[in-house]
Amino acid sequence: MFILLFGLWILLSGKLGFEICVIGAAVSAALYLLACRTLGYSPAGDLRALKKVGGGILYLIYLVKEMLWAGLVVMRLIYTKGRNMEPRLIWFRTDLMSESARAALSDAITLTAGTITVSQKDDLLCVHALDTSLAKGLEHSEFERKLRKLEKNV
Repeated sequence: MFILLFGLWILLSGKLGFEICVIGAAVSAALYLLACRTLGYSPAGDLRALKKVGGGILYLIYLVKEMLWAGLVVMRLIYTKGRNMEPRLIWFRTDLMSESARAALSDAITLTAGTITVSQKDDLLCVHALDTSLAKGLEHSEFERKLRKLEKNV
């Protein structure tokens, strides 16, 4: 967090000099100490968060790729003449432990075209799929596997 605060100081100051860096380091250190005492931040927590950054970036890249691919699949479904779509509601359980990981899974499902998370209660999700073909692979999906891997890095 100290590095983020210091980087923000440099970014907002508009120029880079010795005095700006010294004052920025002092202000950033003071804000970090204040955050540690009042908000529960700790260097150990920062290291745990830093370990997740790489996996989080890879997850976001995968999410964008899947969103683009799902958009193409849905366009093909819509523009194929004579194709009758078969919407489905799928109920399944996830083995993700944290509420934030389950929310990220629900959001990933909703962000990909053709599917939307209708309900999430604890580990039970209800997903509406525009077509049966889009419903395949929702249970134990790659999203869930990647989120489980991120969850273990806690």
